[in-house]
Amino acid sequence: MVALDLQMRSQAQTGELPQVEGAMRKLFWAESAQRHSSDTLDILGAEGVLAPGAADTPFGGKFEHDFRAAVVTTVYGGASEILREIIAERRLGLPRNRPAS
Repeated sequence: MVALDLQMRSQAQTGELPQVEGAMRKLFWAESAQRHSSDTLDILGAEGVLAPGAADTPFGGKFEHDFRAAVVTTVYGGASEILREIIAERRLGLPRNRPAS
């Protein structure tokens, strides 16, 4: 992730436009946030899914909130499936997976 950020920064400084790096970064960030949040809830067990405001909620319900927020990040800003198709077509040179409109 750091290498990708550095590459995008270098491109911006030289006036180049990123090709698919933005899609790659968004895909990686959204899916890793979802995995990390899910793993955290697995570790916390039933207490991890208590909503904010419930009695004895670990860290005030932050983990439950973060998990709900992480799930929707795979949709807004570009669904993960669409981002994968963009990366496959533009970076890897693979054929279109969906019919042309």
